[in-house]
Amino acid sequence: MSWRPPAPAPRSNLMVGISILLGREQDLLETLPRDCYRKPLVTVPIGRRPVVIVNDPDLIRHIFIEARENYPKSDLMISALSPLLGDGVLISNGDTWAHDRKMLDPAFVHMRLEQMFPLMRAAVDDAIARLSGLAPDQVIDLEAELSHITADIMFRTLFSEPIDGRDAAGVFGAFMRFQRNAPQFDLQVILKSDPSTPEPLPPALQEDAALLRGLMARLLDARLARLSAGEQFVDFAQAAIDARDDAGQPFSRERLIDQLAVFFLAGHETTASSLAWTMFMLSQSPDVMARLRAEVTQVLGSEAFQFADFKRLPYTRMVFREGLRLYPPAAFLTRRAVKADRLGSYWVKMDSFIVVSPWLVHRHERYWNQPGEFNPSRFSEDQPAPKMGTYIPFGLGPRVCTGATIAQLEASLILSELLRRFEFRMVNVAEVFPITRVTIRPRSGIACTVSTINGITV
Repeated sequence: MSWRPPAPAPRSNLMVGISILLGREQDLLETLPRDCYRKPLVTVPIGRRPVVIVNDPDLIRHIFIEARENYPKSDLMISALSPLLGDGVLISNGDTWAHDRKMLDPAFVHMRLEQMFPLMRAAVDDAIARLSGLAPDQVIDLEAELSHITADIMFRTLFSEPIDGRDAAGVFGAFMRFQRNAPQFDLQVILKSDPSTPEPLPPALQEDAALLRGLMARLLDARLARLSAGEQFVDFAQAAIDARDDAGQPFSRERLIDQLAVFFLAGHETTASSLAWTMFMLSQSPDVMARLRAEVTQVLGSEAFQFADFKRLPYTRMVFREGLRLYPPAAFLTRRAVKADRLGSYWVKMDSFIVVSPWLVHRHERYWNQPGEFNPSRFSEDQPAPKMGTYIPFGLGPRVCTGATIAQLEASLILSELLRRFEFRMVNVAEVFPITRVTIRPRSGIACTVSTINGITV
């Protein structure tokens, strides 16, 4: 039997209801009753407005594709992230989103994976040097280290500079604090929320958001000054600066900051979170780890990972896909019904709070065999592909994450290069347990030691 990674044990509706009524502090993942893992649609009978949890893939496609104009990003998500992301494409809606996404699409096309790969490679090489200098008994936080690596990759991709600079380090620290503490999915907030009254962000997080935007603005202004001096760049910041709409107008300075903040948040923290969980699960699954290392050794030998190797490592990709299934970057994708609608046999009232949860859909008993187990082979070519709407780590439809392929390339590179060189020994296995923030995080971090594997010289 495959190993079952840590997750809350689903409880009955009655036990969850009693716990909520008693006001016991618990993470949102722990408040999901057993029905959420078994039924296509679940309603929450308490709260100021209807809360509808949707698991059925056909209904999910309706919300994200067919009737998407009726289900914009939720007011709670916007109020939690707008101080940081402004009107960036991650949280904007309607015409604003359509306008900005159309402007940014050429930027994503311009930044081809082949161009990005050397920047990824350089960041990973620096990480290898950093990890090689650790003492064998030195304990580190695996998630923090992976966040550093992915943030470095994003900074090189954004601004053509590594994370080590003073401003870059400041942005990294502010992002880490913000995403760890943002109360995006507090149950009491959801139940009491009123779409006509935005939820205020705590002052400390507003300060972090302002600090972060200020640092991003400083980096942008430095870039604009260098452009005025005649320098040239090939990176995402430059592509966003050069973007024009149909009327030939560029992004304003504030809107540029919005988009750069979105790209950094979505591009580094989501990948780092999923990588941390994947490496933790590998550490507890020696057979899977051995098979991954054998594939890397067979394909790469003593050579460094190159761009073309991405497609030559199918099992490594399968491992990461399974990591994304069990611990998707975002546990909940929330929408607001702006007018009444029908979801199957259920009548959705205007202003209902709609929850599509990758965490639930990926662990749903109707769609997955032994859904709580870590089994990368479920994604092998001889297995049927998941039905559309049952595997949504990057969302679905027109608003699907544009960085999905980047994340998978990045993950294959990092897993291959780190795991063939280093042994990561977890020191707090019993304490590792998922909670929801902006991403799914381990409650007490993932503490580990790092030692060099004998004979690895690449």
